[in-house]
Amino acid sequence: MCEVIVLCEETQTVPSYPGIPENHEFVLYHLKTRTFWSQISTIWEWFIANFSSAALAQGHDRPVWKYTVTLDSWTSPQIVNAWIALEPPLLTFADTAVDRSNQAWLNVANGTSIGYCQRLPLWESLETITQHSNTEKQP
Repeated sequence: MCEVIVLCEETQTVPSYPGIPENHEFVLYHLKTRTFWSQISTIWEWFIANFSSAALAQGHDRPVWKYTVTLDSWTSPQIVNAWIALEPPLLTFADTAVDRSNQAWLNVANGTSIGYCQRLPLWESLETITQHSNTEKQP
C-alpha cells in the first residue's frame, strides 16, 4: 500500500464521497509512503514470504498525518503512526482502528463502533488538503 487518504466519520453507513466533502465533520488519515529503509524491509519481507507469509501478515508501521475537520474548520496535522496488518485486516492508530474488511471505524480501547471509513481518491484529496493547509504550518 502506497500513499493513501482515508476519511472516517461517525455515521451508520459507509461513506461514498467522490472527494473530501465540504461542511461535514470527519477525520482524515493521510498515510504517508514508507521510508527508504522501511521499503527495503518490505522487499525482504516479500522475499521471505516465499517461504513463510507470517512476517507479511503481522504488518508494518507507517507515518500518518491526521486532520480533524469540523464543518469547514481544519486542525493542523497531527503526526501519528499506523500499524497496517493483513491478519487481522486492520489499520490501527493510537486510539482508533479501521477494519478493512467492512470499513468500520472502531474504538481501540473497547472495540465499539464509532462509524465508518472510506478510501478517497489520492490526487484530488491532496489538492484539497493543500488548499486547507496553506494557511497552517505543516509538521
